[in-house]
Amino acid sequence: MKCSFTSLTLAPFCAFLLASCGGGSSGSATNTSTPDPSPVTAIAPFIELKFAYEVHRFATKDLVPPYTYAGVNYPGGVADIFPQASISLDFEGGRYPEVIIPLSKAYGTPAYAALPYVLLSNADGRLRYDAGLNAQLPSVFGARRAAALQVAGKPMAFFVAHNVSGSYRDPKAHGSAVLIGQRSGTIGAVANTIPRLPHKDILPDDAVDAHSMAAGDVNGDGLDDILIGNWTAFGDGFRPVLLTQQSSGRFTASDDPFFEQLLSVPMTNPRSEGNEGFNLLLDLHLADLNGDRYADLVAGFGHGSTPSLLFFNRNGRFTFNEGVALPPSIYGIDTNLHMETRSADFDKDGDLDLLIQHSRYVPYYGGNYLQLLRNDRGVFTDITADALPQDQSDIRAARLNWSPDVFIQDLDGDSLKDIVYGLSKGQLLVFFNQGAGRFSRLAVTLPQNQSGRLLAVSDFNADGGPELLYYQYGGSSTEKVYIINAFNLSFKKPL
Repeated sequence: MKCSFTSLTLAPFCAFLLASCGGGSSGSATNTSTPDPSPVTAIAPFIELKFAYEVHRFATKDLVPPYTYAGVNYPGGVADIFPQASISLDFEGGRYPEVIIPLSKAYGTPAYAALPYVLLSNADGRLRYDAGLNAQLPSVFGARRAAALQVAGKPMAFFVAHNVSGSYRDPKAHGSAVLIGQRSGTIGAVANTIPRLPHKDILPDDAVDAHSMAAGDVNGDGLDDILIGNWTAFGDGFRPVLLTQQSSGRFTASDDPFFEQLLSVPMTNPRSEGNEGFNLLLDLHLADLNGDRYADLVAGFGHGSTPSLLFFNRNGRFTFNEGVALPPSIYGIDTNLHMETRSADFDKDGDLDLLIQHSRYVPYYGGNYLQLLRNDRGVFTDITADALPQDQSDIRAARLNWSPDVFIQDLDGDSLKDIVYGLSKGQLLVFFNQGAGRFSRLAVTLPQNQSGRLLAVSDFNADGGPELLYYQYGGSSTEKVYIINAFNLSFKKPL
């Protein structure tokens, strides 16, 4: 007798025949059993950083004299160099993102210490430092803000800085506005695109003094514009300015009384403690929050007493009296510092939610708090307590312990936006999006508990997995060494 196994419905019948004909077990079919498979051990949620390769290193022996910063005296010594407003962008459209890292040297000291940005090229999935390309970048005083935008249909990055070196009112003491993109096959500074910015003749054309800046489509023409939040309180010749992009890719500059009003927001609680008694513009963010194709404006403040403000764009115009107070952070409004804003559709309901990074004025710039505001058709609700778990040790961190290194990335390809937050001493927090705007949190430190600053999160080698770029420290009391390292991120997302 011949058995056919082409149909699953015949399996029990054929098993009986095989046993009867001696083709199987000597036992009867009714007693035949299959051993249970070996139990599968479930993998617990985890996250791990694995060193991949060193990208670049440099060193300095330059000295700075003793100085005072924010009321604290510091001894002289080798100058510190730290990264600001780094950005990852695929300038060449080859699937491999490049990285630009502005550097700030001798921050807050009397020394004039401009440095060129660091450009890390990426032609084949591995980041590299090309000395020839880097020699073409401008030498400036770091960058407080960076924004990715399209200029004449090409990806570019725009940077601004505020004055942190030398003394105020010195013509040499100013930040710079820098536009970087690819021209003639080379990534570098783009000239003849940005108009003259300052209002004082003694200053160069690209001079700014801005802690805040944002890019977005302000006039609804489909082109990215730029809003520079210059400070007027700390130097002559600077006013907030809107750069409107033309179809040619060039920008025109315009002033607006509305932007000036952002520099003089009244104190909500004039006699409150924990601040300096005036509101300082710290952050600007442009995003279409109500789906009308016009970028709306979020303005964040510090050093005073005021909530963060949302201004809806009315056909390319903003009105100060129409500002909407956003829900306060866990710090309240009297000592809060609104430092960074991100927008993404975290709950996948079709509109952009807000993620704001806050710190405190007392203790001075101490604290790391992420606030998640859900957008319901232009009305924002604070869902942080239930949606985004955080530790009190991070929220109540010590003086000068804060980090702006917040990145939004879909880490596991489930089409949900996750949050990657690098704290100031090498600790990494990853908030995995579980859907409906709810997150689970895992934490890890750099290998061997090393310290470092998170520079970028991207798929640099186009293999479908995230890589992280870190700025790390070495050297001695007579020479400081700085190393840029790439790490692979491995994880098992919590269920």
